[in-house]
Amino acid sequence: MAARRSRYARSAAAAGAAIAATSLLSGCGLIPSFISGTPSAESPAEPSAPDATTDARAQQQFFDNTMLMIPMVASVDPSSSWASIEPVPWDQADPALRETIVGMGEDACVRADAAAGTSELEDPAMTWLAARFLCPEHRELADEFLSNGASVSPTHSMADLFELALLQDDDASTDEVLTANDSCMGALAIAWEVADGATFEMTCWLIRVQSVEATGGGSEYRSLFTDAGELGNAESDARFSELAEASGAAPNQLSELLDGAE
Repeated sequence: MAARRSRYARSAAAAGAAIAATSLLSGCGLIPSFISGTPSAESPAEPSAPDATTDARAQQQFFDNTMLMIPMVASVDPSSSWASIEPVPWDQADPALRETIVGMGEDACVRADAAAGTSELEDPAMTWLAARFLCPEHRELADEFLSNGASVSPTHSMADLFELALLQDDDASTDEVLTANDSCMGALAIAWEVADGATFEMTCWLIRVQSVEATGGGSEYRSLFTDAGELGNAESDARFSELAEASGAAPNQLSELLDGAE
């Protein structure tokens, strides 16, 4: 059944393509706490402030990582004004969209300036991404605010999870991860029930985060949705099931029916 489920998932990849976008959560309290994890990944060294030669690269990294985060967050708040924007990689985005998303990050940096010494920060998730790439002087502040709210894991703060979810250089393109996300959501839609309060997008984000932490990179996540022959597909399906269940999902009645047909 496992190989069959992979084929169903891959043929239904387009079912998950209707993804909306938003300016990211104003807080993380809407995300349920339902997974356990291994000890928190060690945070990387504080990045230095970008100079004129790295500004363009930092903007692209911010843009692409925002695009990867947007579907998960938009699924929590579908009424957001960002819900009309389809996530696309930097190299496929028109200049107006690039300017809009980067401007959103720059606005978050300004808000972080104003929030210094206060107990509240608007859009802590967006501010974390902005501080990671556009205004690293606010990284400590962003970590603090993002870690103060609820987390999906008892052993990881949201800042830990956001760090794991970042696109890694030379590991996968933004387009490849977005495509894998579509396949992941198609697989879940066919044969899985997600946890109460969760969404397909959120569950796939958690699956990817767990895979990155376990393997040290993003290649496994993408490989779960690549045809690798009968044996390889069976192994991929078993691993996908493991990660999905660890993310709070459970096989639905169709999945059980297919299991019984084997």
